[in-house]
Amino acid sequence: MEASVVVASNRAPVSFERNASGRLVGRRGAGGLVTALSGVFFRDDTAWVAAAMTDGDRAVALKGRVIEPDSHQRVRYVVIPPERYEGYYNQISNRILWFVHHNLWDTPRSPIFDDATQEAWSSYVEANRQFALALADESDRHPVYLIQDYHLSLVPGMLRELVPDAKIVHFSHTPFAGATYLRILPVNMREAILRGLAGADVLGFQSKQWAENYLLSARSIAGARVLRGGRLEFEGHDAAVRAFPVAVNAHPLRETAATQEAGAVREELRDWRGDRAMMLRVDRLEPSKNILRGFLGYELFLRRNPSWRRRVQFLCLFAPSREDVPEYQTYGEECLAVAARINEQLGSKGWQPITVKVQEDYRYAVAAYDLYDVLLVNPTYDGMNLVAMEGPLVNRQDGALVLSRNAGAIARLGRHALGINPFDLAETAEAIREGLEMPREERVRRARGMARTIQAHTPPTWLADQLDAVDHVRPPSRRR
Repeated sequence: MEASVVVASNRAPVSFERNASGRLVGRRGAGGLVTALSGVFFRDDTAWVAAAMTDGDRAVALKGRVIEPDSHQRVRYVVIPPERYEGYYNQISNRILWFVHHNLWDTPRSPIFDDATQEAWSSYVEANRQFALALADESDRHPVYLIQDYHLSLVPGMLRELVPDAKIVHFSHTPFAGATYLRILPVNMREAILRGLAGADVLGFQSKQWAENYLLSARSIAGARVLRGGRLEFEGHDAAVRAFPVAVNAHPLRETAATQEAGAVREELRDWRGDRAMMLRVDRLEPSKNILRGFLGYELFLRRNPSWRRRVQFLCLFAPSREDVPEYQTYGEECLAVAARINEQLGSKGWQPITVKVQEDYRYAVAAYDLYDVLLVNPTYDGMNLVAMEGPLVNRQDGALVLSRNAGAIARLGRHALGINPFDLAETAEAIREGLEMPREERVRRARGMARTIQAHTPPTWLADQLDAVDHVRPPSRRR
């Protein structure tokens, strides 16, 4: 692929703050998406367009493009006024789009769309327009545009208007809501999102299920035709709608596991566990991860199988997430309260059924991966779920994976995991029992199968597959 690459995402791979002397200092950007993508877009001809998140970012933006530390990537910041950013990011992206794509609303009570919603939506539209304008400024390099996630759902269509011959990929890291659930959104929002995405040459999703959800919804767009082979025809433009499951880079993960710090954590955890079996979950503390039902399923397992009491430890590592969103704060409090109740009712002297740690500590999580006998990954809905793939790459206990059938990872790992309906406590409890009591030979077979499957895909091949798809939709001879 000779063309350059321009990535667009809400967060940048680098963020700037002023140090004690007032000098602007760049640091690696935060956020799961940036972490996942920074190791993929390694090319020297890559530019990255992202929102200015800090005062330092905004100061740098006045100087134009910057070079990311430790690479040759160029970063360009889009400066969105704070009041606009609040509507675009917190109100629409986090509290509406994230919730609709993960089916999170308690529909008898929420959502309620009002004038404030439409005002926030206008900020989302404006922010997407600013991204499209910034991307259009890169068009003289004839790049492939790789637009990331639900924050920028309108950008493909806007960019198509500005640069008609642009080569555009949009990738959704989240699930995509089913056609019926998506209709909860106000009509103008729903149609704008569907039309905006249709402006891409290639629409990428984590699994075939999410791609099919988009196509089912796109049938409602006036003038759109869904064709065989996952193609959408709209306003004289064809889009290929495909699954490109994101991959995990095993090398840095295992490097982290081999560090002295991770080794110290493993020794600490071995002492804590003793001769008991160990269950593990590693998640952000947020509603889509289905933590509450995970605790209740584990409680049901212990009540149905009292012989396992005092013989298993359940370690839960939670990273704080969007603590300024009221729904997240309330959910986190409920989860911790349920864990405390289970410990009080079922625990005994010298044994606590559940141990919860709320902390941002990647090395600690990687060290814990090494030791689990059962890894519980039970999101209500998840685009892929990287924990389901990271754990088996590090684990040395031939641990079993209990995996939600609503996680995109099920398409890749379903043959080797213990699949569950994440809403069914009885099935969750039975899968926990099966994982803990699985014969050694079967544990080894499943664990090796997972490791082989995960390592068959890499972040570079994930990128290459999308670039190849653009070539297939728009052959190089037709580009200029």
